[in-house]
Amino acid sequence: MKNQKKIVLYFYSIIIACIFSPILSFAQSDNITEKILTSIGGKTKWDNTRYLMFTVTGESNQNAITGDRKFLLDKKSGDIRFEGTLNKENIVVLFNKNNATIKKVYDQQGTELPKEKYKDQARTLIDQYTTDLKILSLPASITGATLNTKSESKIINAEKLQMLEFSNFNGTNGNIYVNQEGLIKQIDLNNKSYAVNGYKDIGNGLIFPTVFKSVSDSIVYQQVASFIDMELNKLEEF
Repeated sequence: MKNQKKIVLYFYSIIIACIFSPILSFAQSDNITEKILTSIGGKTKWDNTRYLMFTVTGESNQNAITGDRKFLLDKKSGDIRFEGTLNKENIVVLFNKNNATIKKVYDQQGTELPKEKYKDQARTLIDQYTTDLKILSLPASITGATLNTKSESKIINAEKLQMLEFSNFNGTNGNIYVNQEGLIKQIDLNNKSYAVNGYKDIGNGLIFPTVFKSVSDSIVYQQVASFIDMELNKLEEF
């Protein structure tokens, strides 16, 4: 009889563990998500940011875009200004990501070029912009992915980091490693591990990482700035 009670209690304990373990895992993920957002100044600061400007040095995921690239964007309207090399041509392109349209194109001297020639490049520019923005805003954008807390931790530069698995971040899966303050210090993405550093206040108390380095390549954000208000002429003309 005692053995039967022990068996029943054993099975009850398994059932309870199966029920509550996922709940605890989700709760831990929520807590770490909140800690990540708090470490960059809070979700509200990112939500209230309307304009963002940044220059990127490093790997591009679009073969047509090479060298340094600069983006100025209006999060509300979807209007974006691109300055860089597109198909070996140094140009300025004004486009809108919401309707995937090229509005205006200029050469480096400010001479307007026929936009019809570049209309097929809208998707290329949008895809590159989306990737660059998601990496720069990693602490905010990663919280929109599916996160799963793991018990595994890692020591990097004498700092203990908590591992989280993510899925559906810019169409990929991987891991991030977070320190006690909630700062992401490493991301495993596309079969590469990137050290995440260079956290800076880019305006209005919003703190983003600006340096991502792997063994073989790096992505560095320069002249990063966020604004609540600005003159709109840069998004409308040269």
